[in-house]
Amino acid sequence: MRLLLILVLLLAALPARADDEYDACLNDADASMQDMGACGAEWIDREDARLNEMWQALLDELPEASEEMLREEQRAWLAYRDKTCLFYLDAVEYGQVGRYLSYPSCRAFVIAQRTEALGEIRESVAPI
Repeated sequence: MRLLLILVLLLAALPARADDEYDACLNDADASMQDMGACGAEWIDREDARLNEMWQALLDELPEASEEMLREEQRAWLAYRDKTCLFYLDAVEYGQVGRYLSYPSCRAFVIAQRTEALGEIRESVAPI
């Protein structure tokens, strides 16, 4: 019963950060954690695709002399991304809810933040 209450509370908190496809996927999931985890993996993949599109758009507009600095920054961010949200995978503390709901939500949010930051860089360097 406690797990169900936690799940309901967590799902109620997710839509503010989730995308519509993730919400629809969760609604269609058969309430198994694995299905919900698959929804999260798809959300992460969508955010990665958005990030990659923004990255390429930024590189297309960035002066060539600045590309290496941006690449170094991106490598540092990738290391950060790979370390974030891992505490949700601690089965003792967070169990299946952490692994299948909290971790994907956290990871997708971190990627979305980077996409937004790259978009802001792009706006600042775009030709007028």
